Amino acid sequence: MSDIDVAIVGGGPAGLAAAERTLAAGLSTCVIDEQQRPGGQILRQPPSGFSVPGWLAGRPYRHGKALLARVSGDERLQWLGGRSVLGIAPDPEAEQGFLLTLSGQDAGEQVQARRVLIAAGCYDMPVALPGWTLPGVMSAGAVQTLIKAQQVLPGERIVLFGTHPLMIVLAQQIVEAGGKVAAVCFAQPFTKMARTASGHMLQAIRTPGPLLAAAAGMASLRRAGVVVRYGTWALRCEGTDAVQRLVVRDAQGEHGIACDLAAMCYGFLAQSDLVRQAGAQVRWSGPAGGWEAVHDEGMRSTVPGLYVAGETTGVAGSDAAMAEGAIAGLAIAQDAFALEGTRAATAMRAPRAARKAMQGFIDLLRNIADPRPWLPQTSPDTVLCRCEDITAGLIDQAIADATEIGHCFGASAIKLRCRAGMGLCQGRTCEHAIIRRIAIARGCEEGDITGFRPRFPVRAVSVGELLE
Repeated sequence: MSDIDVAIVGGGPAGLAAAERTLAAGLSTCVIDEQQRPGGQILRQPPSGFSVPGWLAGRPYRHGKALLARVSGDERLQWLGGRSVLGIAPDPEAEQGFLLTLSGQDAGEQVQARRVLIAAGCYDMPVALPGWTLPGVMSAGAVQTLIKAQQVLPGERIVLFGTHPLMIVLAQQIVEAGGKVAAVCFAQPFTKMARTASGHMLQAIRTPGPLLAAAAGMASLRRAGVVVRYGTWALRCEGTDAVQRLVVRDAQGEHGIACDLAAMCYGFLAQSDLVRQAGAQVRWSGPAGGWEAVHDEGMRSTVPGLYVAGETTGVAGSDAAMAEGAIAGLAIAQDAFALEGTRAATAMRAPRAARKAMQGFIDLLRNIADPRPWLPQTSPDTVLCRCEDITAGLIDQAIADATEIGHCFGASAIKLRCRAGMGLCQGRTCEHAIIRRIAIARGCEEGDITGFRPRFPVRAVSVGELLE
């Protein structure tokens, strides 16, 4: 068991930015991450011993890579890679602080920390549609991880579908890696996207970098001959032993696009398991869904001593995550009396101004990518909970049964009736979809529905390791 001033859960841009500030203030700091090397998803490093020529060479990665180099090279940092945090609880041996239980390299390893920052990032929002369990149907983030870290193309003919503009970035990376993109299919019509963008453009141009990068990405795809389709709604994936085509509907009707890999991208969900387990307040994250942590201007959660930053507070991109991480690190140093209040306030001005300037583009992106009107329709036999093999029909019947008994019920009531959410992922795959279906049945907002209650362990762990 190690005793430390600050434990940071998540080694991505937010966690690294926070660690840089807490280390500078003289606080002992450890960063815990499931990956062996720091950087998170956006700065996913190749495995140690591998060399990837031109790794993340583009301008959007410049600031993040510089941060990564500075912090990972700091000998004061305690890096605990290859470990998952199974649970967080008040430290029973101290008046203030937390006890983190880890799995990974040392079974049953625990960290005592006087303050904890959760900067756990986000993950692709899984969207169920007929055929989505076929081999070759993946999330955009999974494809991107393979390309970034290992230069592996998981398919020869790739179709991207969904509502999120990250598909443009991913398509560009696939082409640069030598892959073939059969099509990029946006469910929204172009006119709808343009009207939505125009309503946020005046604020978004305060940070023109992402807009310029998007324009450059589109130009690059045109030069490569990649077809970008709008108003093309995914209906189902088809194939025998693996996906062979994505069936879509557009203005010309229903037709298939041949592929051996179909990657979906409808948005992202905040990693909120530990925040919720600790009892901190969360709110439904619109419009994509999921739970984001509530915080004050210093990134303090509603639980004393627990801080949040980055995508855990709402999916907003790596630049926003770095700004929030810097604010959180300074607030931790101030609260620990390692940084005088006036100096902390002065140091916070720059990251706060940067974060505020980004909000216009963040709002634009969230509204353009809003998946709600374009989510694929499920059939009764479409699997919704993959871990327990529970179909949409069974879940809808459980919701109907619960409705007959009492009007006010949440996701856990459906879990008890049909086991949806009881599997290895503990509801990360299906909770958002179940909440949407309950909200429709009850005629209320998604945020009014109580989600699953995260319990120890929040990550899958073997019985043997748990016993140790």
